[in-house]
Amino acid sequence: MEIHLTETIRAPRERVFALVNDLDRAGEWLPDGARVERLTEGATRVGTRYREIRRILGRVDTEEYEVITFDPPRCSEVCADGARGTAGRGAFRFRIDLEPADGGGTRATLSGSATGMGCLGWLLAPLIRGVMRRTMAADLAALKAWIERQA
Repeated sequence: MEIHLTETIRAPRERVFALVNDLDRAGEWLPDGARVERLTEGATRVGTRYREIRRILGRVDTEEYEVITFDPPRCSEVCADGARGTAGRGAFRFRIDLEPADGGGTRATLSGSATGMGCLGWLLAPLIRGVMRRTMAADLAALKAWIERQA
């Protein structure tokens, strides 16, 4: 299953890319008490790993992500092996693509996918899709508001 959401952020693409990928500041914008714990040192790059902890459907959900694409200022992508986290199975990928928009802004497209969820995932696909869409929409809206406040 795949989900794609788009927002226009009133900030230059380079600035949006830098803030999107600043793991140390993620707690400033992530909604609902979600947080990020860095697992690797140094600047964000391919291979950077972090743990994301957030409440989903009333329970604490923890997944470990790795940056698999890092192409400033165009896009970055992360992947989690669900077998290592709360999900217990599957793979989760999230990618943000950034394009220049009119007026010096940035068109940000957040894409998310979940694969390898097995028979249970197939049965629960509508629920999983809904949770992913709501979570991604909240994240993108919070990110947009935070970045626009940075100016």
